[in-house]
Amino acid sequence: MSYRSRKENKTYSRYTKNVQKAGVCEFCDIKEGDEGFVKELTYFKVIYNKFPYTFFDYHKITDHLLVIPKKHTDTISSFTADEALEYTQLVGDYEAKGYDVFSRAPSSKQKSVPHQHTHLIKPVGKEIKTMIYTKKPFIRVVH
Repeated sequence: MSYRSRKENKTYSRYTKNVQKAGVCEFCDIKEGDEGFVKELTYFKVIYNKFPYTFFDYHKITDHLLVIPKKHTDTISSFTADEALEYTQLVGDYEAKGYDVFSRAPSSKQKSVPHQHTHLIKPVGKEIKTMIYTKKPFIRVVH
């Protein structure tokens, strides 16, 4: 489960609506020197998520990165053998540093950018025992 604070989610929703209206892929244009750019490999880029999750799997988040293929695609299954190897090595390196790895399917209703991207999420601290999450028309209380 991933969540942003209410304020962060409003900002994120406005941003994604504007990007979708413009009909551009925000990930295709990211390059070295841009704000949030971390590193570039042969087939992939790593960036900071502009709208990081506040919580993931009932833990606070200390770092939230995205792995983005340079070619525009919406599926991992479209990677060539060389791309798949680089992807696996890159994700494995971050996994070894304590990052959780998360990606949504192209058909997911939660996926807001139609360019494949994998979340690298670094949790911190103890599991949150109580969280109240409200979203019309539901209220979720987690113990």
